[in-house]
Amino acid sequence: MLPKSLLNCMSIVGALTISAVALASDWKAYDARAYGFSMLVPTGVNVRERESGGGWGGMYAEFEGVKLYGLAKLGAKESDEDIEKFALRVIGIPASAWTRIDRGTSQNGWARFSTFRANSGGKLVFGGYGVGAKGNYLMYLETTPGDYADHKAEYEKWYESIRLD
Repeated sequence: MLPKSLLNCMSIVGALTISAVALASDWKAYDARAYGFSMLVPTGVNVRERESGGGWGGMYAEFEGVKLYGLAKLGAKESDEDIEKFALRVIGIPASAWTRIDRGTSQNGWARFSTFRANSGGKLVFGGYGVGAKGNYLMYLETTPGDYADHKAEYEKWYESIRLD
């Protein structure tokens, strides 16, 4: 019979292995043609498309507690300020808790983009917003600060996969 401390250790390692396997699950391409973007999503995730109001619509998915959003407002390009106002309202984290990570132009279909992280309480949001040839976009995932720290490379892989038509 194995000592109790060794059994406990094996249980913890097993739980961590299951979690790592779940996060490292295969990615698949998701193409939201109606909204003009594509991105990677975890294999097996249930993606739902829906309208969000104010001309915005897109996709929503949840995988092991992480929520993933891809929102678009097709048509005339809005200012960054207008997209930011929409993002603040939808995400619900005050502007004072946002950090701009990057900004740029002419990349992966983005005419212009800003990458951000917002953190308030137990909620962390990571993503980007901007404009592309077909309109305006807000792409983000919602998780916890600890989960983001533990899986930052996976989340960056997701963000780098975003393509606008």
